[in-house]
Amino acid sequence: MTDESERGGRQPLQVAVVEDHEMTRRGLVAALNADPRLTVVSEVDSVEGLDISGAEYDVCVADLMGVGTAEQFADLVRRSDVVVCTAAEQWRQRVAPWVCGARAVFGKTVGAAVLANAVWDARHHPHWLKPHLASALETAVRECGLTIPAYLAELLARTARGGRVAWILEELGVADTRYREDLELFRMQCARTGLNQLTLLDTLYMASSAEQAPAHQPVVFSNWAAGLSEGQVRALEWYADGYSYEETAAQLDVKVSTVRTQIDRAMTACGISSKPADIRMMFAMYVCSRHTKPDQLLRRLTALGAHPPRRGSGAP
Repeated sequence: MTDESERGGRQPLQVAVVEDHEMTRRGLVAALNADPRLTVVSEVDSVEGLDISGAEYDVCVADLMGVGTAEQFADLVRRSDVVVCTAAEQWRQRVAPWVCGARAVFGKTVGAAVLANAVWDARHHPHWLKPHLASALETAVRECGLTIPAYLAELLARTARGGRVAWILEELGVADTRYREDLELFRMQCARTGLNQLTLLDTLYMASSAEQAPAHQPVVFSNWAAGLSEGQVRALEWYADGYSYEETAAQLDVKVSTVRTQIDRAMTACGISSKPADIRMMFAMYVCSRHTKPDQLLRRLTALGAHPPRRGSGAP
């Protein structure tokens, strides 16, 4: 892959997109190219197609289903920094790519800014877990009786709720080197338990999904976001990913006071008058579909008197 030192670390990361559905692929490409830190250099419908293209890239964003065999996909995550974006809802199908070497695993409801951050972190902070994967790993620990340090269990829980690994480690007083070592031991334990088995066949996925309750769809997310301004939604999206007001302002190139105002006005538009930190985070995660159980967030927000905003009610 391209050596970052050759580019002086100043050029955008080169990204390859592997997605078999054309419209989804176009959406991913547009979302990634919208971030100035990234540029898509290859967009193909299969792992084989990526190999044939000969494209040089830093990070690959790949679907889990329909892009190749398990062997091809496993080889891809071994030799590349890969961010998986999949419609698979089962926790095992989200854990397996990570055990095999993927840097991050997301569902396809992930927002554009969140995905772009994950691609950036895949190269610069590859050990930072993200919420969708952390939630799946929590389930793996519980369902398979895995043993991990207490701090790592807490980190998984807090990351699944939208926290950022670096901040959590600092708050817990855990050194990054220890975290990396324990995370690698955890990955090896998952592999020994058989959680590295990739299931890539669409037919098997559809059959297993039919036996479960319907997966949550981000319908409410779309309605709520539609009533807010673009600036408000963008601020909420960064905030939902764990960024502070100051960091969000830097990413959006606006004043810190502007970010505060955008989030406050968005909450007011939804009927929320009480705005402590935990309520702000909960609201941001719900609007931006950054939680695996949006119905639970909706019940809590409704109890506060929240409701979908009227279209066009959000001020810039």
